[in-house]
Amino acid sequence: MGELWNRLTARQKRLFPWLALLLVVGSGLLLLQPSSPREAAGVPIQERPAEVPAGLEDSLARELTDILNAMLGGRRCAVFVTMDRGAKINVAQNVTEEVRTGPEGIVERRLTSTPVLLRSDAERREMPLVLEQIEPRVRGVLVVVDADPSAELRLAIAQAVATALQLPMYRIEVVFKQ
Repeated sequence: MGELWNRLTARQKRLFPWLALLLVVGSGLLLLQPSSPREAAGVPIQERPAEVPAGLEDSLARELTDILNAMLGGRRCAVFVTMDRGAKINVAQNVTEEVRTGPEGIVERRLTSTPVLLRSDAERREMPLVLEQIEPRVRGVLVVVDADPSAELRLAIAQAVATALQLPMYRIEVVFKQ
């Protein structure tokens, strides 16, 4: 550090403490700054609900629980749903193809793909054009029933779940609490 300090001119040496002070004040302002302008004004921030597969899992499990409890005549079962994968979104793409011929007759093709963006002037943001949104598939269902084990009841519950979710029977497991 001493070698660097000796190479500075007198004017640069006088400017150095001011730059250090400016750095400290700027860092302090960044640390004390509120996270958003609406929060600083006292306006509560309302976040948009995230569309996540876990929400779909929970809603399917709740609906199936309600249906099966009504079928069994009381609150006697719990349902667990497993999804295959997350939701998938297909976005529109703008594809351009560029063909170049080199000096030796070599042809070079270049494909460029960019998402198509829709601009919203009211919200001042850009969103991709969504062509298709694929919901996740149900991989399997586990039903836990608080009743005496019975083959007829197991079959009735499995058929009800298979009909409600359009699932094959091998993806449904019905177990009884003991």
